[in-house]
Amino acid sequence: MKKPQRRTSISPSGGLYLTSWSGLDEYLRARPDLIVSIRCPPADKKKLEQLLAKNQSSLSCSIDYSEVEKGLAVFVEVPVLDEFAFLEAAAKSEREFILACDHVTDTRNLGALARTAAYFGMRYLILPKDRQAPISGATLGTAQGAFAYVQPVMVTNLGRTLNDLKERAYWILAADMDGQPVESIRQDYEKKVLVLGAEDKGVSQGILAKADLTVAISPAEPKLESLNVSVAAGILIHALHAHSAALKK
Repeated sequence: MKKPQRRTSISPSGGLYLTSWSGLDEYLRARPDLIVSIRCPPADKKKLEQLLAKNQSSLSCSIDYSEVEKGLAVFVEVPVLDEFAFLEAAAKSEREFILACDHVTDTRNLGALARTAAYFGMRYLILPKDRQAPISGATLGTAQGAFAYVQPVMVTNLGRTLNDLKERAYWILAADMDGQPVESIRQDYEKKVLVLGAEDKGVSQGILAKADLTVAISPAEPKLESLNVSVAAGILIHALHAHSAALKK
């Protein structure tokens, strides 16, 4: 059987616009090669020049100082990693923490998840190809430069990808209201995937069945049934990082 070729594709839109200065700053620091073009109002020319100087960036992209746009408009590429190349890279890691989405449907939640992942140094964000919020302008706006650090991985079948990761010594942790309180976990899972579910349904039963462990956030006072998916992700990721750090002492 012929081995699939490693390849990297670009987001379905071919590229997306970023409109925040802080987001541009992140791309200039981490991945200036992903910037295709910049449109900047003449009034902000000095601000842009100062930002470029601060990051010592020598860009090959075009910079247009015009009044066509009312504000900053940065056209960036969002590379999407092929799942075969991703699995090959994941197998080589000795310690890795990966975030996976089980059909998150809100584009801004997706951006917030990417930003949370980037903040905690996570490198990959697994996304199903179907029934999943696309990476849109709204996603980029919420992510605020996170995709300069976190690479999306598009997969055809999330369950199959999780099984492939389990074969590569990864532990699958799924967020679930009936799961084990995250603060009670004592094991240091060096290679792990945290799966977050859809805003209205949570992680699907099929994915829960593949999880090695389900984890939950204990409320101080049980009034609401659940948290926003991006908020839950931040709490769970921080808790898992804290437990790992404590166990190393």
